[in-house]
Amino acid sequence: MREFVVRYVNGPLQGEGSISVPDDAPGEPPLVQRIPLPPTERGVQQTMSRMVGGQSHAVYERTALNDADEWEFQLVRIE
Repeated sequence: MREFVVRYVNGPLQGEGSISVPDDAPGEPPLVQRIPLPPTERGVQQTMSRMVGGQSHAVYERTALNDADEWEFQLVRIE
C-alpha cells in the first residue's frame, strides 16, 4: 500500500489526513472521494439522512498539490 498526505481545505473534515491506495494504483490520489461522516459531524444532515434511510457523506474533489507536497481537496457537497 502507498500513502498520500492530503489536506481537506474546507468542510467538516478540514485539516490534514491521508489516503492509502494499492501499490499498482496511479501516482496520484483519487480525483473524487466520498467519505462517510462521523456522527458528531452530521448535525442537520443526520436528521435528513435518517428520513431517507442512508448515511451522510462528504464528497471532496482533488484540486492541487501544495508547496508542502500535500494533495488538497475541496468539499463539493454533503449527501
